[in-house]
Amino acid sequence: MLLNQLVEINEKGSIASSVNFGMLDDLEKNLPLCESFIFNYDSTKPELSTVGILDAVRRSYHSPNQPNIHLMIQQYGKGKSHFAIAVANFFKKPFHSQEVQGILSQVEKATSAKNQAISEGLKLFKQNQRHQHLVICLSGDIGGDIRKQFLQQLVKSLEAAGIQDSLAHHICSEPLRYLETLNPENRTKAEKYLQSNGNPDGDLNSLIRLLRENNSDVISSVKKIAFKITGFTPDFTADINIQAILEDLIKNHCIGENAHFQGILILFDELNQYLKAWAADDIGAGGTALQNITNICENYKGKIALLSFTQIHPAQGVGISANVILEYQKIATRLAPKDGTTYNPASSLELVIENLLLVKNASTWQTFSSQWHNTLRREAETAFERRIKIYKKKGWSFEEFYTHLSEGCFPLHPLTAYLLCNLDFTQDRTAIQFIKGDVKNFIATQPVENAGKANYIYPIALYQFYMKLHIIEKTNSIN
Repeated sequence: MLLNQLVEINEKGSIASSVNFGMLDDLEKNLPLCESFIFNYDSTKPELSTVGILDAVRRSYHSPNQPNIHLMIQQYGKGKSHFAIAVANFFKKPFHSQEVQGILSQVEKATSAKNQAISEGLKLFKQNQRHQHLVICLSGDIGGDIRKQFLQQLVKSLEAAGIQDSLAHHICSEPLRYLETLNPENRTKAEKYLQSNGNPDGDLNSLIRLLRENNSDVISSVKKIAFKITGFTPDFTADINIQAILEDLIKNHCIGENAHFQGILILFDELNQYLKAWAADDIGAGGTALQNITNICENYKGKIALLSFTQIHPAQGVGISANVILEYQKIATRLAPKDGTTYNPASSLELVIENLLLVKNASTWQTFSSQWHNTLRREAETAFERRIKIYKKKGWSFEEFYTHLSEGCFPLHPLTAYLLCNLDFTQDRTAIQFIKGDVKNFIATQPVENAGKANYIYPIALYQFYMKLHIIEKTNSIN
């Protein structure tokens, strides 16, 4: 029997770098990101796995008793933003879309030998939805007032759903207040300016009437009036009330027979960068915007959820001035409340490789395992007890080592798997290149056993791969 009858490569699985929410609007990038994210899953510690986090967010809409404020903590370069793209698509796209099907396919690969119930639960969740979720994606590395970014992303999401003017009364309130509070002298200046332009929207009273009717088309005229009077163009979105907007959206678009959305999901990437900006200038960063969001999450459990992404726990307050640390801690507590859920998912290369090498057929694997189980365990025990001490120091049990680096990585020998994951010059994408190149070719051409022994890929193959890679890189640099 050939190895390709026993195991196969997760062909679409990859680790994408430099991912951001802007890629959601790029069809050529968005779909591959959905199809390629490599999920991992641990049924004993679901909070340490990306499948577990996705399911926890799903449960936020299952019951008002479920936590709906979630925080994912993971270092740079480990796939947080790639995961965020997958989560956004999972909730905003319909079940039959290529994006959701690609995500569910990777979830199934990660859970097939561990817990198919969670995979089926996520699948049924999408199948049974009457509506999709309204997903609002925020990024803390963009800078500026987060309320502006919130409004921009919300308007874009609503327009994509075919919903017009639902925010008009929130957007029109500040321009209306500005015109209504003009003193007589400035009213005269405003009227003269409008007359000089031919009154395209009518006189001042007409503008006020249109704004009271929530006609946002005339806001540009109000800005021009303000510039004529003061020499400055006002930002009428600076004082929008995020809490009131979200409450209106839930009541008018997420509840009842005429609902457009199943609920609202807010994704906040690069939270740590935003919090640093907020601590330096809270007004410039958006004032109470985060409090507004967490207030709504508390008041409307089951209809809205927040998932934030950061490199360090907000409560640590790294780089925060002592002058503002107390106010900062109040914000941090809201983002990681005791009844919420904070996750530190495993992001090791071991879990990536395990989910790149997949069992092709369960019954064939069972036959193989009954014959070679003792061999796989013996090789793993020798490596774990005598050759590799790092995993004991990390707190791994032998069973964890066996699951991830022996049985889960076959035909890689445990020593090969260890070296692939831990050599200083090994990067995640280089490891994937080895799996999809040399390992794939080995699986396609080699039998399960060789000379009466399990046909492992030994460390020499990894050495040869890196030598070949080094020669190619050296040649390219010369050229």
